[in-house]
Amino acid sequence: MIETVHDSRILIIDDEESILDGCRQALEKSGYSVTTSSDGLAGVNLTREIKPEVLFVDLKMPNCSGMDIIENISREMPDIVLIVITGYASIVSAVEAMKKGAYDYLPKPFTPDQLRAVTKRGIEHRRLKVEAEFLREEKARMEKNFITFVSHEMRSPLVTIQQYIESLKLISEGTLRPEVAEIIQRCEKRIQSLHELIEHWLDISRIENGTFSEARIALDLTEVIERSLDEMFPLCQRRGIVLASDLKDGLPMIYGDQESLLRVFSNIIGNATKYTPPGGRILVCTDCDDYYISVSVSDTGQGIPQDKLPFIFEPFYRVRGKQERQRGSGLGLTFSKKIMEAHNGRIEAASKEGEGTTFTMKFPRAYDR
Repeated sequence: MIETVHDSRILIIDDEESILDGCRQALEKSGYSVTTSSDGLAGVNLTREIKPEVLFVDLKMPNCSGMDIIENISREMPDIVLIVITGYASIVSAVEAMKKGAYDYLPKPFTPDQLRAVTKRGIEHRRLKVEAEFLREEKARMEKNFITFVSHEMRSPLVTIQQYIESLKLISEGTLRPEVAEIIQRCEKRIQSLHELIEHWLDISRIENGTFSEARIALDLTEVIERSLDEMFPLCQRRGIVLASDLKDGLPMIYGDQESLLRVFSNIIGNATKYTPPGGRILVCTDCDDYYISVSVSDTGQGIPQDKLPFIFEPFYRVRGKQERQRGSGLGLTFSKKIMEAHNGRIEAASKEGEGTTFTMKFPRAYDR
């Protein structure tokens, strides 16, 4: 529930009784519930007790630093809107307080109208913060419900359709006309693409909510890359693309999950095959320094326009091109980026249109723990 003016609690911490009395009268006339404290430490305890929507804090207090109050309250109770009360001579301090979490400042001397105006801004700011938090929670709830929906309401029908198609092929025993067999084959490909899309999306959701299963062990990255190359070689051979490697000897170990990293390399290499024409080349290289092991996958494909490059890791974003051989889910690069982040690494892309693209993945070296 969003508070109205009459629901809003205001706390003012200032060592000048005249300031406290004047502020209380001005704000209570506008319907606010006002509490005051002339002692900094007592004011902090009051803040914890009544949890005001807006807290005014004087920076210059004899027994407690207003700056410390701002810093501690902004960290402990971030929903409270903090407003600094300061003299003209300490505007620099007010700016510093805003860096520590204050929302606004009110310079002395101030009029009742100025006080009410800054209070109203603070209440509105808090209302927007509460609404934003509500929307974030609602988004998280919808994503969780979506995962459940996809898991139970979409995968099962897909499996059933696949089984029906397999049964149809068995029943026909090769008697289908060529054009019918081609239609069935296209259906199989579309169903497989949809199945991969669902699995990718579920994996990304699991990564984000921390339920993606990973086994972190010491890994020889070269072995993972070589396994990926072996799996991708037949596809490159069918498409007339040269798949080559230049893997540095004696690379340090990394900590990671072998299967998810294998999918990352397969995604990146598979993505390169979609945009590299026959006769093109994909090169996988490794290198390392004192901190990171780097893996680069370069192709001689059509490249990515510079204005599209910043968006390629976004979900469902696809760079369409004349040389694209097969439509993907639009989630492979998103998945790869999430997995790299989960391994405390990063993935970057560099490209020149018409000349090719290079994806570079950097992994932290595994030092003795």
